[in-house]
Amino acid sequence: MSERWIEVAPRVWALRVQELDQTLGLVIGDESCLVIDTGVSAEAGYAFATAIREKTDLPWQVAYTHDHFDHWFGTSAFGEAAIWAVGDGAHYIRIGDEQRQAWAARYRREGREEDARSIARSKLVPPNCRVQGAVGLNLGGRTVVLRQAGLAHSDNDLVVEVPDAGVLFAGDLLENGAAPSYTAAFPYEWPQAVEYLLSWKPAVVVPGHGDPADYWWARAQVRDMAETARMCAEVAQGFLTEEEALAHSPFGEATMRAALDRCQELTPPPPPAPEVPAAKPQTPPPPVVVYDIFDYDIDLTR
Repeated sequence: MSERWIEVAPRVWALRVQELDQTLGLVIGDESCLVIDTGVSAEAGYAFATAIREKTDLPWQVAYTHDHFDHWFGTSAFGEAAIWAVGDGAHYIRIGDEQRQAWAARYRREGREEDARSIARSKLVPPNCRVQGAVGLNLGGRTVVLRQAGLAHSDNDLVVEVPDAGVLFAGDLLENGAAPSYTAAFPYEWPQAVEYLLSWKPAVVVPGHGDPADYWWARAQVRDMAETARMCAEVAQGFLTEEEALAHSPFGEATMRAALDRCQELTPPPPPAPEVPAAKPQTPPPPVVVYDIFDYDIDLTR
């Protein structure tokens, strides 16, 4: 695993990984540390765990920012530990099996047989601690906040706030160097969720992919996400054509197409028309004859 540590604040680290341009996290307290995501496979997780042990020998806990395979397939290397996530264990196992098959097949199509085998043999380790709302973890002299992000990049996003260091680990809610992925996202809710998470103005924002950046970079990306959501709504309402939205998307045509497709997928079908009972045959009514009656006398003498 090609890797590079970046210390974004005192005892707060981001590990940049070449595979998928991923960024993993480590927050060190006085008594324990928190590992944020674990990588794409058991081998990648082992390399990450080894790198962490060069930084600290404290016991660790693990946080999954969401259920996409590249953020949690490396957890078997960390042994017994508390593993925090928004989604429950059954959900992770089900979707993990689906992703493992899909990505192993993809790697084989790309001629990456060893990567396909690596992901296929990675043991799935589901979370064992559920985050609903927010949970504060005391690492000893430092408290981190695990916060449920709501519907955004997925339906189970989690961010990690390090208030004393001014750092926000955003997972794939934000990406630096790549456009947001709307494949399983919620385009209308996503920018609202991130805007709320940025309300405390963290000095450093660590994305799930790409280099750490500052608060103003994050605000700029949220602005473009909000514009994408607005354009999706205008296409749905008939104010914009799809061609206009694709031509003027802040993230490019491919991302706009994915966002439009996802919005259409999430739009409920119209309710069925109410059944109208068949009309019973009726005998036509008899004709109505109207007689005009005149009162008159005829003079027969003339």
